[in-house]
Amino acid sequence: MFVGGGSFRDTGGMVRAPEFTVILPAAGNSTRFAAGDKLLVDIAGLTVLQRAVRLFTRRADVAAIIVATGEDRRDVYREHLQSVLYGKPLHVLSGGAERWESVYKALSSGKVETPYVAVHDAARPITPAEVIDGAFAGAILHGAALPVLAEPATLKRMGPDGLIMQTVDRAGLFQAQTPQCFRTELLRRSFEELIQADRIRQVTDDAQIIELTGGVVAGTRGDALNIKVTTAGDARLCAAIGAGVEEAALLGNGSRRL
Repeated sequence: MFVGGGSFRDTGGMVRAPEFTVILPAAGNSTRFAAGDKLLVDIAGLTVLQRAVRLFTRRADVAAIIVATGEDRRDVYREHLQSVLYGKPLHVLSGGAERWESVYKALSSGKVETPYVAVHDAARPITPAEVIDGAFAGAILHGAALPVLAEPATLKRMGPDGLIMQTVDRAGLFQAQTPQCFRTELLRRSFEELIQADRIRQVTDDAQIIELTGGVVAGTRGDALNIKVTTAGDARLCAAIGAGVEEAALLGNGSRRL
């Protein structure tokens, strides 16, 4: 059902993998979090942002990291991330009012010099490595790919009067996750086409840019652990999971560190 597979992480071999630049849009105001900057909330010893960046800085197939954020947070985030870079280049740029603007500014900054680009939610701090592997592989095979998770909930359509109209058939419905990965030139051309046609404002995620310009996007395997921190409850859940994984790694039972 899902495409992709394989691993491009560094396993000590000499094979050089295709290179990705990772863009993390981080210009939002955390309005639904209601407890300050959610990206600076502690998740078992590291912040949400540090963990999200660290997912990629220890990978051999990632050439550089770009964080697109508010002008007033650029210096703060740059300093904040130094301890998790492991020598990987970091560019902290000014983002935009909308997610698509932040991604496009990063893509157009001249800092993306790789054949592939991955866009990852800065608020997804504990994405399993297998999810990243699959999305990277899917982009290399198909030009564009994103991890998806089958919708587990019963969905209801409600009318403006607050009354339930129908139960929505969830067959074939999937939740979009990140990283969403693309051939760099494909994403850049698709952005420019939508901007010129004044259709970019309807975009709600990066893969939709390819969809709206007639491209094909592959679905790769997502994971319920790929949590996006939106509320304080999400942060507490990620902290509990992160602490458990770190403890398992220290005990040497073979669990992967996040």
